[in-house]
Amino acid sequence: MAAVVRMSVPRIFLWILLVAGAVVCVFPFFWMLIGTTLNPNDVVRGLIIPGREFVVNLQKATKNYNVLLFLFNSTKIAVLTVILGVTVNSFAAFGFEKYRSKGRETIFAILLAALIFPQIALVIPQFKLISFLKLLNTHTAIILPSVMSVFIIFFMRQNFRMFPNEIMEAARVDGASETRIFLGIVFPSMKASFASAAIYVFIAQWNSYLWPLMIILGETQKTLPIELSSMMRAYTIEYGALMVLVSVSILPILVLFLAMQRQFVAGLLGSVK
Repeated sequence: MAAVVRMSVPRIFLWILLVAGAVVCVFPFFWMLIGTTLNPNDVVRGLIIPGREFVVNLQKATKNYNVLLFLFNSTKIAVLTVILGVTVNSFAAFGFEKYRSKGRETIFAILLAALIFPQIALVIPQFKLISFLKLLNTHTAIILPSVMSVFIIFFMRQNFRMFPNEIMEAARVDGASETRIFLGIVFPSMKASFASAAIYVFIAQWNSYLWPLMIILGETQKTLPIELSSMMRAYTIEYGALMVLVSVSILPILVLFLAMQRQFVAGLLGSVK
């Protein structure tokens, strides 16, 4: 009995920590949903009891702000970034890992060293380049700098390292081209890794704020994070409508993660089928 008690105490303490951590993580989302049903004064007071203002807040959000347009802009930018980013970075990672060359590791080390530079240090050079290319106030200017990601290249290379070279050699003997090997053999075997990379790129671009804020000048080109920020700078802040828009902004990410959580976890573990 004493042994059971000694083993149960650490387990109970661990459960308490896990439950406390879960409450801390979930409470902001709970309060956000409650805020969609409250008037601005109740939100400021920190009331956590559901109210009856949801319809009013929804009407304010849709009437005063072009929610569908901002949602479409953010979705278009994120989806195009995922398609281009996963394609470019996976090809680069595959080349670094499976094709040997004299300066391969040196170039890869230089790419990794680029991670030490903060994003803010690259903003001015990127802005001058985009201005020179006459791409200001376009979604292309948001997408292009986000396509290449050193982290995704590193992540995909680590996953490609576990793919057997013997399978590729056998495919070459059968006459398969390098493109056929990648698209027909490597990609189907590592869908979980590609899904993980896609989720990461989507979330990073969906939440992007600083760069789009500098590039986008027109109202019709705004993304959802920029519009949420502009609502916070208003003279009178409609917190209820703001909570509605925040709820809308996290919905695509939540749906994407719940639909692909198994692939995401398997990709992080380096799944190869």
